[in-house]
Amino acid sequence: MKQTHHLRALGESLRKNIFGAASELDRPVHMLVLDDEADDGSILDAVVEVSEDPVYGNLKQLPRAIANLWDPPQGSPDNLFSTYIAYTATPQANLLQEGHNPLAPRDFLFSLRTPLDVGHPVDTSAPGNLNAPRSSTYPEAAGIRSYYTGGEVFYRRAEAAKLCVPTTNSVQQDLADAVRAFLVAGAIRLHRSGRLGPASAITKQFDTKDEAFASVASPHSMLYHPSAVIQHHFRGAEDVLIWAGIQDRATARDMLDAGDARLSQALVDQLQADPAPWAQWLDKYRASARAIEDEFDVLPPTVFPDWQTIETLLIDEVIPGTRVAVVNSDPNADDRPAYAPSQDPETGKWSAARDISTIFVSGNVMARGLTLEGMTTALFQRSSANPLADTQMQMQRWFGYRGSYIELCRVFASSDQLSLFRTYHDVDEAVRTAITERMMSGAPEPAVLQGFNFEATGKIAGVGNRPLSPGARPFVTVINDSQQPDPNADLVAELFARPSSDLTVANVLRGRILDVPLELTDAAELLDRLSFADYRPGSEGFHADFWSGIEARANAVAPLLDSPFYHPPVRHGEGDQPRRACPYGIAAYLRLWSASLTRPITGLFVTGHPGDLWSYADLRRKNVERPRFWIGIRYGDGATVSKGSLALLPFNIRATTKRVIGGELKTTWGASDPNAGPGQYRGDVYFDYYHRHADVPSSNHTGWRPSGSDGQILFYVNQHPDDQHPTVAVGVCFPAGGPEQFSATRAGVASVTRSSP
Repeated sequence: MKQTHHLRALGESLRKNIFGAASELDRPVHMLVLDDEADDGSILDAVVEVSEDPVYGNLKQLPRAIANLWDPPQGSPDNLFSTYIAYTATPQANLLQEGHNPLAPRDFLFSLRTPLDVGHPVDTSAPGNLNAPRSSTYPEAAGIRSYYTGGEVFYRRAEAAKLCVPTTNSVQQDLADAVRAFLVAGAIRLHRSGRLGPASAITKQFDTKDEAFASVASPHSMLYHPSAVIQHHFRGAEDVLIWAGIQDRATARDMLDAGDARLSQALVDQLQADPAPWAQWLDKYRASARAIEDEFDVLPPTVFPDWQTIETLLIDEVIPGTRVAVVNSDPNADDRPAYAPSQDPETGKWSAARDISTIFVSGNVMARGLTLEGMTTALFQRSSANPLADTQMQMQRWFGYRGSYIELCRVFASSDQLSLFRTYHDVDEAVRTAITERMMSGAPEPAVLQGFNFEATGKIAGVGNRPLSPGARPFVTVINDSQQPDPNADLVAELFARPSSDLTVANVLRGRILDVPLELTDAAELLDRLSFADYRPGSEGFHADFWSGIEARANAVAPLLDSPFYHPPVRHGEGDQPRRACPYGIAAYLRLWSASLTRPITGLFVTGHPGDLWSYADLRRKNVERPRFWIGIRYGDGATVSKGSLALLPFNIRATTKRVIGGELKTTWGASDPNAGPGQYRGDVYFDYYHRHADVPSSNHTGWRPSGSDGQILFYVNQHPDDQHPTVAVGVCFPAGGPEQFSATRAGVASVTRSSP
């Protein structure tokens, strides 16, 4: 077990019994260390461990205790070569680890594939060929019975099968519905098996263990997860028994403590008195089977028994043979599930496994390494004020190789929780894709993704949240020195050699605007052409890797024609520290938006609608609604520009006089009057609306323009009386509906506070 005293004892044994003998050999000695569930216990939280004793502290010393197995302070043989492999389904905390954790991933990341009906085939002739194309899944010729039914099936591909059921506001009604679904599914599976049911198996004895296995139906399980609180688990189990006809909580608790709390005859009476809410589940499962067959090309169609057969099996076998058990860390709870036959030491006879049909009520213990065989039904009533993706991903025990009965599976949870589960899967797929791209093409280290309303992990202190989009109204505050000619003035002059029009609002000339807007990639090229003497970020470093990682994920869906997204001025080297409002980062974002119109990229959300997933979006509609960008020059109350290429344009530009200190603008967007009425000027962020004679949108707290509307790039030509040359500033306004991503950042890395995107 991963406990410090166990690990120290193991390390001492290695040093005492192995290292001495190994050092005497004249050949290399290899040790392989496998760390299962490596995100649990093997994470070093630097902030927490400050207060811990460096040797005897128990809270976060596991990483050092593991590393000391091969690299103890006393030293190890020179010929000892150790390989440490960390294995987990949720690597968020591992990827966020700082390098001072001796177990932080350094040498390789490797993503295992799962069988489905899509993906790159496995190279069976050379399974170790890392140059073979990879994907998160590989096609399994045996069909759906051999598929891994994870999030791709439950939350995406089988959506029409309605495997996920939103709960209501009635806990009692949801519990009743889930238990009925479980019991009817058990009767269907029992009929298909042709074996002994759970009630008959209780008293039956067998001569051999193999006979006990072969004669009795396979295990059938349900998970009821009411909350993380241990006492709520016992109360939840009591609720199941009371709904099934037990008279009071005291009797129900006594049954649970005795370890043989089975459903009562009263539930049989309830079924016979009103079979309709039970029989509807047979119809629902038939509909699910048809949807699964259509999606996964299943032949022949699944055959179901009639309701009379199901009802008989429920009455005779499934209801009387179903047990309710609490599995948690409380000493009064049951042991772990028992799926193997047991032998009577006196007679030598074998009995069927205890948990042939069981409703398990549990909490956090389900998040680590506990498998429920034959699980069909989950009732997840837990909620959290601060959801953590890795923790809740581990609780999804309904994932597994359930293809042979997937149409009978159901997950009952609130709509909000199901949305979280769907999002967890989406960002998990994005991370898996990023790891695969890194394996194949040397892409940057995968970003750990989270959402606007959930965090990636709670195992690392000080995790930040870095959005992808530049925001609704980014303004580039860097500006060139007015004592030198500004090359950006020449760029604006070149741009406005095209047809343009004056913009007059409320009888005041506000500026000039191009008659034809720019497409996404053209707007990106324009921003990339801006140049600043004191701001030259480069193609190396965190910012460049950030965009390279997103590009790799986009390219994994379909090859990119416009690559790379990010075009910084310094093509070889780190250059200056990138800014949040960076023209080259904004240009990269525009290229990503363009590329995303033809790709369902996982791990992306939608600006202005942070709960929406890009991979679920209607891309045809996204293409219709893709924004164009209107290009304008906003006039100020300064002097008319009389020097340089801007003075040669066929219209006069009145300069703005924005305050500049040390090459930084201290004022950004200009005039703003939120109370402006019709015919009045609301503000510069709506400059283009007046040219287009469009209704200015009502004020909102997010700043995003409505989805489907256009954006704008607005230039300000700035010149004070003592400035030698005019200089150019620029701001951009975005509509909602673009791609968004939330990257978790390590403590100390620049991030932004959560605010409504």
